[in-house]
Amino acid sequence: MSSKTLMTLALGTAVTLALAASTLDTADAGTRSYSHIQSASAGSVNIQSPGQSAKSRSIVLPFSKSTVIELPQEMMDVIVSNPDIVESVIHTSHRAVLIGKQPGQTNAYFYGHDGQELLSLDIRVERDINGLKSLISQHISDANVQVQAVNNNLLLTGSVKNASMSNRVEKLATMWLDENTNGGSEGELVNLMSVEGKDQVLLKVRIVEMQRSVTKQMGINLSAIGQLGDSTVSLVSNAGLATGAGFSGGANFVNSGGGDLQSLSSSLQALESVGLIRTLAEPTLTAISGETANFLSGGEFPFLTNVFTDDNGQLQSEFEFKPFGVALGFTPVVLSEGRISLNISTEVSEPTTEGSFETGGASSDILGLRIRRANTVVELPAGGSLVIAGLIREESRQASDGTPGVKDIPGLGALFRNRDDLNTQTELVIMVTPYLVDPTHPDKLQTPLDGFVPANDLDSLLLGRMNKIYAANGHPKISADTLSGPFGHVVD
Repeated sequence: MSSKTLMTLALGTAVTLALAASTLDTADAGTRSYSHIQSASAGSVNIQSPGQSAKSRSIVLPFSKSTVIELPQEMMDVIVSNPDIVESVIHTSHRAVLIGKQPGQTNAYFYGHDGQELLSLDIRVERDINGLKSLISQHISDANVQVQAVNNNLLLTGSVKNASMSNRVEKLATMWLDENTNGGSEGELVNLMSVEGKDQVLLKVRIVEMQRSVTKQMGINLSAIGQLGDSTVSLVSNAGLATGAGFSGGANFVNSGGGDLQSLSSSLQALESVGLIRTLAEPTLTAISGETANFLSGGEFPFLTNVFTDDNGQLQSEFEFKPFGVALGFTPVVLSEGRISLNISTEVSEPTTEGSFETGGASSDILGLRIRRANTVVELPAGGSLVIAGLIREESRQASDGTPGVKDIPGLGALFRNRDDLNTQTELVIMVTPYLVDPTHPDKLQTPLDGFVPANDLDSLLLGRMNKIYAANGHPKISADTLSGPFGHVVD
């Protein structure tokens, strides 16, 4: 074929191909639409929640420590949502170091050169509890305790044998939470440990006091009237006692026959008294191990604290009420099965005129308080008793009044003086007994009212009874005629 013919075929083929291409472009343009472009654009948006990526991981990073992240591909960018909690340091293109700065939660994303996500991390920064677990295992090996770190706080779970072991674990955890030891802000300690042993302690206290006082008094009054020349002389020695009790006697002599001594009279007064005071208090109180319980049986009396004049010129008084009676406070700690540590405070007090004073106005006597108090810490077994306080006090007071000069004459001076002797002896004992107790059924408990029924009118009028005779369980016994020996209630 000639060159002209070949050129004509080439031009025809080119035109045909151009027309075909134009037809294809027109067809494609006809099938596309704006909505199609919109949907394609919307489908390219990827919103990913934390932890939902296929490459998501979760780690716990100890506080003030670091971890190394090794990636198989080169990373281009690292994004940490909260740099105050975790700091990232790029070491190489495949290695990054994450440092926990403070307790909290955050996440980190690692991207490659083409923007592809390489890794997504959910990070929780907490206190390192491995050291605390080692301390508990070293010092309290028998404790079955689990320690969990929750942000900046510590959670203790598990079981211990007694409250003392729980207290030791709590002290170690508190030390671990100390701000100066671990840095950062101080967290909280939540103790959810259960105690296997008994932890309720009943404390029985006996306070017994005996006070004996002996008073001896004796005095003689003498009176004489005589004639001295033209004058009458009267001599009186007043050394008697101002008491209406005891022995009192007298003798009078009148000289009716004349002489210088006209009359002589004397009176003798003597008193001896013995007093006995008995105090018995037995307070009983129950508390959980480690907790403080207080008990008071008594009352309060007003104590004058201030006297002032108000704006209207009226005299006003201020009072403060002071408690008195039998008081008991204690904090038990069960150290082991049967061993109890007690922090005890016990007191018996009552108002008294000893040490009181007067202000000079109406109702001006300000009373004092007579107190017997003991505060101590002891350790003893359950059911064992211990005397925590004891006091023996002996007080002696002597007073002598008489006529100066004459009362000192041996023998004869006894007629011109009186004597007052007071001896007081006091003995006080405080005993404590702790018990480990459990709750019981209410039917097994008794009160002072159980078994008591007041007497009816017939028993009260004819027999002088204040109550009927009942057994300990509250049911009446048979008639009194069939009973032998002492029975019934004893009423002081």
